[in-house]
Amino acid sequence: MKTLFRPNASRWHKEDAWKKSAYAFVPNQTHFGELCGFADDVVAAGQGFGMHPHKDMEISTILMAGAQKHRDNTGGEGYLDALSMQTMSAGTGIMHSEFNASETESFHSYQIWVYPKELGVAPRYGHFAFVPAQKRNQILLGISPDGRDGTALINQNAFFSLCSLDAGLDLTYRMHLPGNGVYVHCAAGSVEIAGHQLLAGDAMGVYETEFFSIKATENAELVFVEVPMQRGVKV
Repeated sequence: MKTLFRPNASRWHKEDAWKKSAYAFVPNQTHFGELCGFADDVVAAGQGFGMHPHKDMEISTILMAGAQKHRDNTGGEGYLDALSMQTMSAGTGIMHSEFNASETESFHSYQIWVYPKELGVAPRYGHFAFVPAQKRNQILLGISPDGRDGTALINQNAFFSLCSLDAGLDLTYRMHLPGNGVYVHCAAGSVEIAGHQLLAGDAMGVYETEFFSIKATENAELVFVEVPMQRGVKV
């Protein structure tokens, strides 16, 4: 088993008048396998990202708090809150916007970029909703390459999952496909993985293994991004 420990301090932190962000990777420059972007954003009330273009990229969003409105030029519209996940295949080209759905509260989101399996596909938007019990002390799959169990569809052999793990409990993460690795982001609390303690904002990439264990040292919120590793690791 190989690991990549990415402490919060190693991320690029940036703050302006309406947004506070931390970036784990720079698309087209650094990556963990096919994962090339992991932006941690807190966006102020009434603010957001206006219409802008993307092409040949898989862009997924997970909200930890607040709510966000999505709109794109294919007619796709969505409302995303902390009980849902969304994914978008930019494919041949798409224009989209993401705005805070509240005029009084900020939202906290993770926008995650994965290189596509196939280039030039038709743009597509997908959404997955859940209830808190589905991720309590178990791993909840929300985005997959085949849409299994009602999950949102992604154009890559990638799997996005969530877990709320109670202090003192442990669980085992098993790779969905041989050769994949998983990037585990600790959104809140703390956990231990392979001898490392992860606090809020820390992450661990794990690869060249079929499974590994996670133990919560505090109540923890975890995000899992499993991706093919043929591209290797560059940070």
